[in-house]
Amino acid sequence: MKYFLIAFAVFLMAFAPSSSVTFSDVRGTSQSDGILIQWSTSQEDGVKDFSVVRVSPVDQSYSQVATVTATGAGSVYQVVDKAIYKASSASVFVYRILAMSGSTEIASSSYITVTYEFSGLSGVAKRTWGSIKAMFR
Repeated sequence: MKYFLIAFAVFLMAFAPSSSVTFSDVRGTSQSDGILIQWSTSQEDGVKDFSVVRVSPVDQSYSQVATVTATGAGSVYQVVDKAIYKASSASVFVYRILAMSGSTEIASSSYITVTYEFSGLSGVAKRTWGSIKAMFR
């Protein structure tokens, strides 16, 4: 009976889907239209998609930024967080990338810290303000 249980456990391990991911080149860059989050992977076993989240500095809760479908090991991914103006007036933003298999988190990247300079009015707001002024000339 003992050998049967050991053989059964080995059988299950051999045919169970493995889940692992290796992140590489994880970084964030401040841009005029938001924050660019980039990463690549050297291993993606069992990963269905990646969830990019912004981490709250207040209570460490996560806000979903984007979901990206996994395309296989060696892939390069990027997401632009254009909603940072909604987040707060903070200038330091913290992100994390979660490797997901369905609703199960397999792994997560290290924290990504990006300093963003708010430049006052955005390009869209400047164009809109210019249009409003032109109407009253």
